[in-house]
Amino acid sequence: MASMSPGDALGVSVLDAAKLVALALERTTSKVGRPRNRIRMSYRTFRRLTGRRIGGASFVKGFTTELMNLGWLMVRMPSAYGFVRAASLAKWPLTKSDVIAEELKLIEEGSRMEVLEYARQELDGSGDVAHLIRQPQGASTGRRKKERVAR
Repeated sequence: MASMSPGDALGVSVLDAAKLVALALERTTSKVGRPRNRIRMSYRTFRRLTGRRIGGASFVKGFTTELMNLGWLMVRMPSAYGFVRAASLAKWPLTKSDVIAEELKLIEEGSRMEVLEYARQELDGSGDVAHLIRQPQGASTGRRKKERVAR
C-alpha cells in the first residue's frame, strides 16, 4: 500500500468529494448485481473517503449541487447520510393538492396560522384533528373508518 503524502490527508474540493461519493454509490449494487436507488453512507465512511465532514452551509450547498449533477440526492440522517438516485424520483407517487384542499382554501382565506396550528397538532401526535378543519359538504374526514377499525 502506498504511503499517504501530507496533502492526501486534507479534504478534497466540493466537486471531488461529490465525485468520490458518487463513485461509491454507483458501485453499490444489490445481491444480484443491480444498481441501488437508495443507499446509506456512515459519517465515518464519508470522512474517510473525502477527508471532510459535511458542516458549513457553503459546503453543503456546493456538495449537494454537484452530487445532483451526478444524478444523486442527499439527505442527512441521525447516524448516516442517505442518498437517492435522482432518476428514481420520477417513479414515486405524486402528492395531489386534493389531500390538503381544505387547508389550501383556509390559507387563501387568510387563515394560514389556523392551518399551521392544525398541522402542529396532527404532526405532534396530539390526535386526530381532521374534525377541526371545516369540511366541504359531503366530504369525509375518514373518522368513521377509523372508528370501525378501533372497535
